Amino acid sequence: MPEAHQVFGGVLQTVTDIPQRVWLKNAAGEVIDEAMSCREGNAFLITCHGGPGVRLAVEEELAQAGLSQTAANLYGECTFVSRTLTLLQLARGPAAVRMVLEAAKETESLRNLLSSPEQIRPQLAESESFRYLFSPPRIQLWGPVNAGKSSLLNKLCGQPLAAVGDEPGLTRDVIEGRLEHQGFELRLFDAPGHWVGGVGVDAEAQALAREWRGEADLVLELTPPGAAPELPNSLVVASRADAPGADGVSTQRPETVEALKSRLVEHFFGRLAALPPSRRFLLHPDLRNNLESLGEGRLNADQIRRYWLD
Repeated sequence: MPEAHQVFGGVLQTVTDIPQRVWLKNAAGEVIDEAMSCREGNAFLITCHGGPGVRLAVEEELAQAGLSQTAANLYGECTFVSRTLTLLQLARGPAAVRMVLEAAKETESLRNLLSSPEQIRPQLAESESFRYLFSPPRIQLWGPVNAGKSSLLNKLCGQPLAAVGDEPGLTRDVIEGRLEHQGFELRLFDAPGHWVGGVGVDAEAQALAREWRGEADLVLELTPPGAAPELPNSLVVASRADAPGADGVSTQRPETVEALKSRLVEHFFGRLAALPPSRRFLLHPDLRNNLESLGEGRLNADQIRRYWLD
């Protein structure tokens, strides 16, 4: 391959196998396009943002640098590869994109799995959290009024999404925020705090909070000083832990916020991330359904092999 520094002002030198945004420049240093690019083996995948004229300018720069175009499918042509790669448009976060790209290379792992059907159920189970790569988990912040939910939402997401203040009950609606940590995306929801004696609008707000709590993948229950957890199966975190070294999370101590982000990522993605690519390639829902049908006797291994691999 010609040296990467020969094209686009050398920007391709920084490109890795993880897709990233790059500014493509011509030989005169003028910006041609804002694109996404990643490296795959001996090739670069470049997704342009502009129209036909921009693409033509990009192709001319590539040709002048001695780089040639290759087929769009860099991984092969079997159904397993092509259908796995269709998941790229759904992947949320760089880590999810990386896992899809890795999975698309595991044709031999699928072939081996079909030859060892007793391994299918364990592999489906251990990669069950794959769905969060494409539909980020819903995390509901829960706790009494003034537990610090809104302040924590703002700090976790890095922007002022919810109103904060000393007055209790400022949050009357459900507020959504998103964060990306370690390449994974999470969805967080702040809701009205619960308290005894709410009537009218306050009672309606608390009913709304309970409704949204029922749809969450995880309830993050904040317990401020003097409070005790109330919900079963919630992830309990002591809030407003402002004293140095105190257990829990405090918006005044950034290291505790970062630790909470890592804890949430570990909760949803830790098991999947710890697997080698050869055991986390079962990402396409249709493939998983076919393998479940194999276990139930409704399909046989040859049928799956012919469709996905041959």
